[in-house]
Amino acid sequence: MNDPLAELESLLLEWETDTLDNEGVERLRDILRTNADARNSFLQHQFISACLQLDGDAGLAATFASGPATGDTTTQAPIAVLRKQPISMRVLLASAAALALCILVGRLAYLEWNRPAAPTIPIVVDADDTPQTDQEATSRGVALVTRLLDVDWAADQESYEVGDALSPGRFRITSGVAQVEFFCGATVIIEGPADLDLKSDTLARVRQGRLRAQVPPAARGFALEMDDLKLVDLGTEFGVSVSAQGADIQVFDGEVEIHAENSPSRQLNAGQALTRSATGALRTSQVTPEQFLDIATLETRTKGQGTARYERWLDFSTHLRHDPRLIAYYAFDQRGAWQRKLSSSLAPPREDLDGAIVGARRVPGRWPAKHALEFKHPGDRVRVDIPGEFSSLTFTCWVKIDSLDRWYNSLFLTDNYNQGEPHWQILDTGQLFFSVRVKDANDQGPEHRKVLSPPFWTPSLSGKWLHLATTYDVPAKRVTHYLNGKPLHTDQIPDHQLVQTTRFGRATIGNWSSPKRPDAHFAIRNLNGRMDEFAIFSAALPAAEIQAMYQAGKP
Repeated sequence: MNDPLAELESLLLEWETDTLDNEGVERLRDILRTNADARNSFLQHQFISACLQLDGDAGLAATFASGPATGDTTTQAPIAVLRKQPISMRVLLASAAALALCILVGRLAYLEWNRPAAPTIPIVVDADDTPQTDQEATSRGVALVTRLLDVDWAADQESYEVGDALSPGRFRITSGVAQVEFFCGATVIIEGPADLDLKSDTLARVRQGRLRAQVPPAARGFALEMDDLKLVDLGTEFGVSVSAQGADIQVFDGEVEIHAENSPSRQLNAGQALTRSATGALRTSQVTPEQFLDIATLETRTKGQGTARYERWLDFSTHLRHDPRLIAYYAFDQRGAWQRKLSSSLAPPREDLDGAIVGARRVPGRWPAKHALEFKHPGDRVRVDIPGEFSSLTFTCWVKIDSLDRWYNSLFLTDNYNQGEPHWQILDTGQLFFSVRVKDANDQGPEHRKVLSPPFWTPSLSGKWLHLATTYDVPAKRVTHYLNGKPLHTDQIPDHQLVQTTRFGRATIGNWSSPKRPDAHFAIRNLNGRMDEFAIFSAALPAAEIQAMYQAGKP
């Protein structure tokens, strides 16, 4: 709903009729916390209700005490009777006391609605994430993962993705290559097996591994510790190798300063190298830069890896198109001019399922050879018309979210949200939202069952490709949300809110409904970001299949 005051009125109506569920209560609290006009409207609502009640009660009391006016043959409304009949001091005092009590109750109710909700800790967080509160966001991160090539993580090490922030602590890989950029400006390429202890954005201890560091002038002072040695960079490029046999330090450009216990510091310039044996003896050695992977070589290898992953996904997608459970599938891989049409990717072809692109523009997808659609403006969307009736469902898509700046950020929404039609979207709180309409608007009872995941999205995920999936399992009476192939949240659906037959009809990907005249109001629920691949299945896919889909499409 676009107007917070209109939404407030609707929520208050549900509250007064005792039909407001827990999600509605939280939404009402959120509106009252964040909107001053809504708070004023709420207090006026409580005050007017109290006055009308007291006015009516007092009028009735006066009527009962004095009876109708002489010669009055019509029934007067209580308020009118109140104006004609004298009111006893006892009634006035009782009314004043009741009014004061109602105002107090209204004030307490306002405070209750305005009470800050307890923060929910996200199930999936990055190392630098903290639960969202009203306070300014903070971070403990000291570095950023910017490239990963065939990395296997140590058994007791949390795995990371490109773009993840690293907090102080251990960083261990058993094989592969990781590029880590410290917040001070130093870039370090780490070859496995490697074991580091990240101390701060300017300091790390190397327990094992081969590293090559590029340190521009702005990052001078970046330091590495190795046993009883400490290397302090003076603006340079150098390599370090640490093993059980000792340490090897080589300077390729600029100079570094070496500090050893019980020894004066010494400088190494470009073209110089120093080794430290397991016994602690230091000696000069030869520079061998070819033994340390540089940034340019890593970039070339990473591009090769991206090409291999794209071909792997292409093979997976080719087989997926023939899955008989697919209701609709858009791979976003059509060639040439799209002509404002999102072609259906089902095999055999289903042109009747082609989507109409409105506003959204074609942009690079998960790989350079692949495209995606970007949704930015309130009118951006893809219109589809999906016929048929189904039961269980699975929704999946790849998205890159720039921000969640709407109350509801659409993934897939049917136009009219009639009985049996599903809605799939993301709240501004970072929660996945799924529902199926249980009853039509004129029917009594709850209109749907909202299934909300815990918050999963934080600003640190901005610009990262995420795989989202939700299953609606009718036989099991269960909805499950997934993030990057892993279950995020599961909720059971009570019998009276379980819909056996689902359907779609006309619907929108990345937005809701369609604007009519320029002066017409419509809900703004456009996704702010990119979408690459979207599918709907006529079955609740098992967790193993969703994990396989994520692995096959992972950029």
